[in-house]
Amino acid sequence: MGNLGGGEILVILVLGLLVLGPTRLGVVAQEIGRLVGQVRRVAGGFQEELRDLVEDPSVEALARERGRGLVATGLEPEVQIDSEPKSEVENDSEAEPELESDA
Repeated sequence: MGNLGGGEILVILVLGLLVLGPTRLGVVAQEIGRLVGQVRRVAGGFQEELRDLVEDPSVEALARERGRGLVATGLEPEVQIDSEPKSEVENDSEAEPELESDA
């Protein structure tokens, strides 16, 4: 149960017995046990789905094929660093400066 030792569990049980009483303590303990079981099942299912996704052979085969293609052509993978597209004026080296007129 995580980092709880025997002494801590004993203190929690005694406090629960004093607060809830002997009849309700058993019912509450059962409900907590069911809740913990459900959380463990959900977490296990999530871990299994994530593991299946990561270990998907089709994704691995696609990555290997792309890697082989890059090695065969001698090209580096394209990585786009800028997320904002540049405007036409910034891209055009022959852009004429705008002149102010005093008309």
